Amino acid sequence: MKIILKVLMVMALTGLQIPALFAQQDILSAGCDVAGAGGTVSWSVGEVPHSAWTTEFGTITEGVQQPYEIFTMAITEKSTSDPGCVVFPNPTTSNVTLKFLNKTQNNLTFCIYDMEGTQVYKDKIDSEESCIPMETLKSATYLLVIFEKNQPVKTYKIIKQ
Repeated sequence: MKIILKVLMVMALTGLQIPALFAQQDILSAGCDVAGAGGTVSWSVGEVPHSAWTTEFGTITEGVQQPYEIFTMAITEKSTSDPGCVVFPNPTTSNVTLKFLNKTQNNLTFCIYDMEGTQVYKDKIDSEESCIPMETLKSATYLLVIFEKNQPVKTYKIIKQ
């Protein structure tokens, strides 16, 4: 009877510790949880993946937090007039040329925005062909927005290499 009691006692104590044996543990070099009005973000650096499952919808990797980004751009094109222009070369390493095929509109300007929505360049369009300097900008994707009377009429995506 004492042996059965001892076996049950060992099983009970071991059974309580089994979930701790299967928990993920890792030594991280950095990590943080941040909460704000728009939601929460949790990140970590240094996790090693150990299992992955792939389906037709994507891949889930245990041990690594997956990134997820949502961008909302507030630029809407409300004008019915098409400025009829082309932008080249795209992608570019230095300058971009904005050429109008038939420039009939007046009061045209353009702005270049980075993907965070920050305006990085602005100028007036005075001729049928404008050279836009991009040498000082870092390699990234930018939005070139053409405005007529301060209303956006056309948006181009420019890739700076």
